[in-house]
Amino acid sequence: MRWPTVILLISIVGASAEDVETPKPPPAFLPLRFNEDYSRLADPSVHIDAFDPLKYLRLRADDPTWYLSFGGELRERLELISNPNFGLGGPRDGYLLQRITLEADLHLSNRLRFYVEGISGLIWDEDTPPPPVQDDPADLQFAFMDVVPWLDEDQKLTVRFGRFGMSLGSGRLVATRAAPNIPFKFDGTELLYDREGWEALAFLTRPGKERTNGFDQEDNDTTFWGAYLTHWLDAKKRSGFDLYYLGLARENSVYASGKANQHRHSIGLRSFGEVAGWDWNAEGIVQFGSFGSDQIFAWTGSVDGGYSWKDTAWKPRLGVKFDVASGDRNPTDGRQETFDPLFFKSGYFNDASLLRPSNIIDIHPSVSFEPARRMEVSGGVDVFWRYSSQDAIYNPPGFIEVPVTNNRSRYLGTALDVNVSWRVQRHALLSSSYVYFFTDNYVHSAGGGGVGFFSATLQLEF
Repeated sequence: MRWPTVILLISIVGASAEDVETPKPPPAFLPLRFNEDYSRLADPSVHIDAFDPLKYLRLRADDPTWYLSFGGELRERLELISNPNFGLGGPRDGYLLQRITLEADLHLSNRLRFYVEGISGLIWDEDTPPPPVQDDPADLQFAFMDVVPWLDEDQKLTVRFGRFGMSLGSGRLVATRAAPNIPFKFDGTELLYDREGWEALAFLTRPGKERTNGFDQEDNDTTFWGAYLTHWLDAKKRSGFDLYYLGLARENSVYASGKANQHRHSIGLRSFGEVAGWDWNAEGIVQFGSFGSDQIFAWTGSVDGGYSWKDTAWKPRLGVKFDVASGDRNPTDGRQETFDPLFFKSGYFNDASLLRPSNIIDIHPSVSFEPARRMEVSGGVDVFWRYSSQDAIYNPPGFIEVPVTNNRSRYLGTALDVNVSWRVQRHALLSSSYVYFFTDNYVHSAGGGGVGFFSATLQLEF
């Protein structure tokens, strides 16, 4: 651990010592920091955190809607992996990741806002040349302007211009990519509408293209657009449904069946909720369009549910998740059937982030509990099959991980995972994960084998 990390950790722990006894802590930090709202700090009497003066700096004495807010993160993450890419990418690797972000959020009334976030991502000791998503010493992660042309007591419409992040629903198709150093970013325009019980957005963007040397630029080979509607069924926003359409045009997309330009359209429906200890999150998506001269027809379905004993010691939860994502059953029949999860969340199956949810069937029973305050321990067993033995297994960026072989076994392997997360206090989070992926004949026929993975992460935020 380097000296800046030690100094920041000491200052954060010391600064928050006086709010140990406070009954109402500040809001939680969010994956997309620009979604945090610190306007309540206009009232000095609610200041209970040592960093509150940085979170709300009043700019006009007679108008609390004019203010400036600062924030940031320092993340140190160790990753150790044996048999990267199922043994097809080297025997062993271990490296340290560091991410630093600093953001400034300027509100000039309720109608105008400017947000900027800088980022630095560094990697040490990796055996192979690191990709730009891990190695980017200095860059502009987000920079946007919000204009609010419609605002009343019941409704709000925001128009956003610039570079921003998105996380839609459960993150199955659009999320933050939090595990690598550099998260997803999008350049374009977004419309956000909010009223009681409803949220809606529409956007037209190009995703950011990471570069190690120089500022990230737009990916001119890709255009991404869509509309997303959420209806909440209760005031606490615990239950509801999503309905959405997402469009993608990408040049030179690669699948096991070949390489071509694609135009892909995704229509999805999601239901989620909590009631009497039960929770569920079910989602179905259909994709259509064109891949070169082929017609696209792909689909996926996911059901994630469980039961929690919230009023008992350790608050245990038993859960199970089931996923199916279609694969191409015949590369020469004029149909492209491999499901594309677009900009899905990292660690979708587990923290090792080995697989892309394409051409996959899996069932993942799990258990979690809270042995101490602010601590959660979880673990499970995830069994994987290929949907089609004529299609490959893909890694998270979308490249072929395990190619099609003469082995027609659909069984891919079984992953065991154990995870520990401890929120030491508001500004410090420690987490760790261990995953071992047992493989079978299909992976072995390609020259691969089992994978072991360990991570340990320290996050400091303000």
